[in-house]
Amino acid sequence: MLSRVRRFIFIGLCLLVVFLLAATSASSSEPVKWPELGEHLARRSIVMESMPVIDCPAGIAAESAEHLVCQVIENTFYKWKEYEFFTAAGETRLAIEMIKPEARRLKAAEAQILLHGSKLCERQRPVSSAVMTTRQPPKTPRRVKQPVFKSSALSDVKPPLEKIVDCDSSCKRLDPEIIVAESLPSLRETIKGNDDRVRVAVNVDITSYPWNTICYLDFLVAGDSYRGSGILIDSNCVLTCGHNLWDQELKVWSTSMTVTPAQSQDYQGGTIYAPFGTVSAPSLSTNSAYTDRSGGFEYDYGVVKLPRSFPGISTFMPIEYDSTPSVIHLAGYPGEVQNETNSFDMWYDYDEVLGYEGSADRVLLHQADTSGGQSGAPVWRFDDTTQAYRLVAIHVYGAVRANGACRLVSAIEPFISEWMAYEPVDPVNYTHFSYIPYFSTSNSRWTGLALANYHVKENSVKVDYYAANGSHLGSEQKRIAAYGQEVFATATASGTEGWIKVSSTGSLKGLALIGDSASATMYDVDLKESLHRKFLFPHLAADQNWRSFALICNPNDTAARISFQYYDGSGTLAYQMTTPPIPANGSVNYAVSTLFQQTLTGGTMVIETDQPVTAFLLYDNKLTTWKAGLSAVPLE
Repeated sequence: MLSRVRRFIFIGLCLLVVFLLAATSASSSEPVKWPELGEHLARRSIVMESMPVIDCPAGIAAESAEHLVCQVIENTFYKWKEYEFFTAAGETRLAIEMIKPEARRLKAAEAQILLHGSKLCERQRPVSSAVMTTRQPPKTPRRVKQPVFKSSALSDVKPPLEKIVDCDSSCKRLDPEIIVAESLPSLRETIKGNDDRVRVAVNVDITSYPWNTICYLDFLVAGDSYRGSGILIDSNCVLTCGHNLWDQELKVWSTSMTVTPAQSQDYQGGTIYAPFGTVSAPSLSTNSAYTDRSGGFEYDYGVVKLPRSFPGISTFMPIEYDSTPSVIHLAGYPGEVQNETNSFDMWYDYDEVLGYEGSADRVLLHQADTSGGQSGAPVWRFDDTTQAYRLVAIHVYGAVRANGACRLVSAIEPFISEWMAYEPVDPVNYTHFSYIPYFSTSNSRWTGLALANYHVKENSVKVDYYAANGSHLGSEQKRIAAYGQEVFATATASGTEGWIKVSSTGSLKGLALIGDSASATMYDVDLKESLHRKFLFPHLAADQNWRSFALICNPNDTAARISFQYYDGSGTLAYQMTTPPIPANGSVNYAVSTLFQQTLTGGTMVIETDQPVTAFLLYDNKLTTWKAGLSAVPLE
């Protein structure tokens, strides 16, 4: 018996550790609006350090702005202009004119809030799976693609007209022209002196900012495998180069595109780690100047649109348009790097900017070491005034005299901003729905889900999180293999409570584990596969030793009226009452002793509602750390 107890404790502690490792300080997917941003920062305990800002003066000329910046901050799109002023001591001061979400000149205090919100990405980390996704390297190397620079590619003639060109799963992939295999660009190393690139994961936590937004791209071009790089600029948008999406020579869209943030590999041939998983993305967009070949590398930009987000990150690196830095930073996924010939790891370098050329100086020339596979890698600068990273270009080619990046200029800002507003339409036809009536990430609590798919077919799963007041806290999607299982922490912000809806293409079995890291306790709540209007709790305990909590969720679009009836051990109806309705898509958490205003030892409770709901009862021992959940028994 003792060995069984020890085994049970060991298993419980292992599960506790797994979920604690997975439970990170995620952000809600609900947008934080501009008037609420200051309060939101205060709740996050963000200290408002002094920023070099002043009130934006009236009458300032918009065309005189030094910086145009766009950024998604807490899932709200912001666009602003920065004007530089200088003190007698030569120190820089910024005045900010906001364009979106509100058109207004900001006071210094408001500018402080905006710039502190802009740096929230440095304090976030996407929510990873409880078990890190891993895979073995492919037996055959992925081909890598980094076009060799040709001076004729940079045009000094009148720039072509740009417009968005989209490709989704239904678009025509192949041009009827004959595909010539030798037209594929060759790989060419572009190392300036020694290869100074460093392996990111060996030096820093690759799941931290900005590395968690830098993505490995895997795709096919006319049936051949390629790799590239990109960066998340919004929950559902990866910015990359155009030639990762559309091949100008073959006139073909890339297919089988997959995106993996923060991928790493300890050494060549070793296991490939994907801490946030991989998403297949059939929807691609670039611009007409690139697809019709009227423009060269100056127009070599585009995006991959994701059908789902990587939960937990809601603020992304700011994009600064028309920037002319003197030093840049760059990170991506080269195939050949240092002594490795088939790396699947992220590598970083920084170096000086050599200059600008091409139509309207749209190409930034730099000396950072690159090789094939880094096409589409983000190029950013460090802003001394705001002490923040800012995305300024996308790496597009390598050459002997210089490496080149497509600058992010204000002429393409409307395109990129439109892409950043992309919201995927869920194409999955869910036929099964299950519920967890309670979850919590408040104080030291955490919640994890374990879902099993005991079927011969893969199961597509969507998990929606709702607060007690009915507001939607976000969602995430999973694919569970036939007879497979997924275990993961809830992708919700710390300090939230509510309930969970699980939609799937097939029936699921599973449970939620809710633990408290402070007291090292844990209890489980089983997945509810049906809703009812009447339930029985077959035992109550609310006395000097025990607390009981009735936890009920209402997965309906209208409020649910509810009544409670308490029967003592002899079967006598001893007390009954009604409470305020449960909000639409909301939930309640009632302490039974408070509900009935008395201590209870034994007896049963019946609840009735006018909407189908689900519920369970939590027992909490006052003298020990014991906790237990008891499912409500349907009475209809």
